Amino acid sequence: MLASSIVCILVASGVITAGAGLAAFLFPHLFLRLGFGVENPISPLVFFVRHWGVLISAVAVLILYSAYVPTVRAPVLVAAAIEKFAIGLLTFFGPMKPTSAMTAIAIGDGAFAILYVAYLAGL
Repeated sequence: MLASSIVCILVASGVITAGAGLAAFLFPHLFLRLGFGVENPISPLVFFVRHWGVLISAVAVLILYSAYVPTVRAPVLVAAAIEKFAIGLLTFFGPMKPTSAMTAIAIGDGAFAILYVAYLAGL
């Protein structure tokens, strides 16, 4: 069932992931305020958020690439699912109290990760 829709799923999730990555890279102060409730971040934190934005964008590009190049799809989706499950685990079981924005991001990423795993499992 997912096989017939996987290209649309990957394009949608890749575009959404790219948006999040670009937002973190281009607007780290806003990202930190809305996502984590940090009002006055120190410079090293801004650096790491920008770097995180680049990494998120790289995952997004790989997801989009895998939509059109099926030979790379399995390893890309395994890596993307791990990354997306990790944000959920860190959001819900990490030391910080999750904000509503981080909760929404974690739920969205978790849903995409479940779709990736279901596709890989042949469901």
